[in-house]
Amino acid sequence: MKKLCLVFFLLCLSCFGCTASNTEGNKEPIYFLFATPLSNHTLWLQAKQGMEDACKELKIYCDWKGPTGIDTKEMENVILAGILQKCDGIITQGVIDPSLIEQGKNQGIPFVLVDSGIKDSKPLATITKDFDQQADLLLDDIEKTLGKDEKLYIGIQVSQLSFDLAQGQLHAVEKVFQKHKGGYEIIAISESKSDKLHAREEWQKVLNKKMNVALNFAGEGAAGCIEAMNDENSSKDLLVYGVDDMKDTLAFIKEGKVKGSVVTSFYNYGYEGVKILYDDIVYGKNPESSQIGAKLMLINSDNIASYKQIR
Repeated sequence: MKKLCLVFFLLCLSCFGCTASNTEGNKEPIYFLFATPLSNHTLWLQAKQGMEDACKELKIYCDWKGPTGIDTKEMENVILAGILQKCDGIITQGVIDPSLIEQGKNQGIPFVLVDSGIKDSKPLATITKDFDQQADLLLDDIEKTLGKDEKLYIGIQVSQLSFDLAQGQLHAVEKVFQKHKGGYEIIAISESKSDKLHAREEWQKVLNKKMNVALNFAGEGAAGCIEAMNDENSSKDLLVYGVDDMKDTLAFIKEGKVKGSVVTSFYNYGYEGVKILYDDIVYGKNPESSQIGAKLMLINSDNIASYKQIR
């Protein structure tokens, strides 16, 4: 029976495109787990592709598991299972209980956090946006349109307020936008719950408020905002910004309905996450810094025609 299980496992590895050995000649295959927050989301599937490409290059086994909708508890259960299976390393978004990182460390399992970090945790590395840089890119583009003297009335939508990721984005806006000579006021803050319908419904609730800027820090938020405006037949003169290169967002930028979107490389989250874990496990090599900045750029009407996905 054990022989049959081993044969089945090796066949699975072959189908995945990896081998059951590594460059150091270990008997057991290296196994990394990517505990994703959204297993079928367009952006996170870019991270999956990056992970798979790195695994094929390194001839190791990687797994992709997680919920289809925001469910932190399910993510944590995936991680707990990975720890129990004694996987060699875990990549995940920094929205989990930090005690899991410590639990993994006690078992010799390093973590790489992507997209957001966790305060007071000590993973092997964190690959995330510089939220101040993101806010700077947005303010610079806003001032090019409205000038530096007009007061900004801002509506903001995040994925989920309880996430450190969301709080970091909000604090960066509060800090960076203080530079705006005309002053600013945050009129409304809502959550998209990583669902475009929910994002649209939340924007519908606040479109009657005095706003001239809408900042969306969840991928589906910008499209949800435009659709809410269409539903309400709103003629509001509103600068709508998003994050990430969602298909709908890019289409609305081309149409002139979304002013711009700050994008980063989700592909790199998967690719670099695997490389960092591999260097640590195989060569005992730590990254030069535990904080690794993700590449950022603002897509708008000036560069949308030439834009290619960041890698």
